[in-house]
Amino acid sequence: MATILSKAGKALALGGAGLGTAAAYRYQNLKKEESLLPTNELWKFSDDNLRKSNDTTNSNKKNKKQLIVVGGGVVGVTAAYKAALKGHSVVLLEPRSEPGKECSACAAGGMQRSNPVVDMSTWVAVTKCIAPVSRYVLGGDGGGGGRDSEPYNFFHIDWWSTLTDPFFLRWVMTFTRTSFVPPPDQADKQREMLSFTNYAIRDMVTMMNDRRDPMAKKSGYNPNGSLSLSYDAPGPVPVAEEKATPTGTNSTTTATIATSAAAVPNHPSGRSTYEPSKQIKGDEITHNEPSILHQKQQPTVAKFEYESSAASSERFTEELADRCLRDPKLDVTFLYDTRVKAVNFHIGNSNKTKITQLRTNRGVVDVPDDAQVLVAAGSWTPHVMALMDLYAPVYPLKGYAMSISAKDVLAAKKDLRPRDLPTRIVSDKYMFTSRLGDEIRITSIGEFSGWSTSPTPKVDEEFRHEAIRQFPQLEPFIKEAKTKCGHRPYVSDGILLLGRIHSFENLLVSCGPGSNGWKLAMGSGEIAERLVAGQTEDDISKELGFDAHAFSPAGRVLHAPTLTRLYRARWNV
Repeated sequence: MATILSKAGKALALGGAGLGTAAAYRYQNLKKEESLLPTNELWKFSDDNLRKSNDTTNSNKKNKKQLIVVGGGVVGVTAAYKAALKGHSVVLLEPRSEPGKECSACAAGGMQRSNPVVDMSTWVAVTKCIAPVSRYVLGGDGGGGGRDSEPYNFFHIDWWSTLTDPFFLRWVMTFTRTSFVPPPDQADKQREMLSFTNYAIRDMVTMMNDRRDPMAKKSGYNPNGSLSLSYDAPGPVPVAEEKATPTGTNSTTTATIATSAAAVPNHPSGRSTYEPSKQIKGDEITHNEPSILHQKQQPTVAKFEYESSAASSERFTEELADRCLRDPKLDVTFLYDTRVKAVNFHIGNSNKTKITQLRTNRGVVDVPDDAQVLVAAGSWTPHVMALMDLYAPVYPLKGYAMSISAKDVLAAKKDLRPRDLPTRIVSDKYMFTSRLGDEIRITSIGEFSGWSTSPTPKVDEEFRHEAIRQFPQLEPFIKEAKTKCGHRPYVSDGILLLGRIHSFENLLVSCGPGSNGWKLAMGSGEIAERLVAGQTEDDISKELGFDAHAFSPAGRVLHAPTLTRLYRARWNV
């Protein structure tokens, strides 16, 4: 036995040495590629930029800053918009040719005042999907009746692309540890994030409800509420009436906050919420949402969040980007088809790292002494941060989405009426359908498969099958609709990453926490602008009524030069 173990140890050592050598070789090739990047000046802040930013009605000119935003999704564009409103000069770098065309284009659009929480129930639900045999150990193997007897696998994993990625292994260890042994302040952070979510959505809804502002129409804003359906056998369902936080306050003591999985029976994990709701049954469900009558199996009970709303994240992002370009008072420059490939930095006067240049596929963007860099790249944030030897605990959770035009459906199927189509958010187990103006958006699935945005054929087939089950009247359109995939930036502890990187003089991050980052965009943009303007987390907390320290990247975004080089070698970035 000792001989066998000794040989096995030697084999592992040799294998590890081989992998290390291969990683080092690939990393050296990456550095060679960096040396070949174009050296032309792509963008440089000029005196005209700063003068333009100071020619505003805002009298506090000393706070006018220069900001470089990396990432053109809803979070990056909203941050740029918020900064420009305060007179800052902004340049935004986006790898795609248009804003909001990845995760922002696939978001369901829900704007509920609630947050998923990372806890043991999250881990169990995910494990039962990616390892079905675990249902016999963890429960849920089909004995509950209803649709649970044939569980829909809402979660998938590409074992090769994940288990061969040391970054994923580190991420999943943190996710598991947080699920089973949460840090002492985890519950406090979740409460602060819920208060922040309430603040952020209130800001967004204010814009939508402004009759002078066309954003509601542009983004397909829908304030008709949300129905969460259950097909379980009749019986008591733990859906309680909740009181929403009164307008104008962020105090968690004024709301009933549900944080257990039982509080929301149709979701795979626990959720904390401020949304008022009521339980409805039988005919009352179909009276509120007649489109459900087409389902073969009718729901027995539903949770109706009657004040929640939804909008298109993609169209919201496009409209804000257009405003930045149309309004001469907003100094925002968009550099599309521009991917950050390398970062130059050095130790500054304060013994902190200072970014001096962003090197892209199109040329160099200089970072002046008084400029700051905000990384708001969604699930690509770890790639960008790794260029600065930083580990960011964010992994892409690939979501599937499709869109169907209500007008096209009614034109093609004369037997259908408007009431036969969904009129609000309708969530059914792990499906999430929202009505966004003419658009019917159907979303579902979580998939760990690296940074690929291509649909996995088998997963796509399951997605379409379940969508047809939910809305059989849309079957021909569901079969023909194009599936789009986007990466949800899943932070390992489920808490938003937002704040300064304190080991750097001029670096901030805004990312996550997962499936609901879009509805936080107005709030995260506000905090980012305040930090850029020189406010501290203490200042922000005092003025806005929640603890901004709860989202700080301190202790979560880590300096890890050796590991980030290994990750880059694995990702080839």
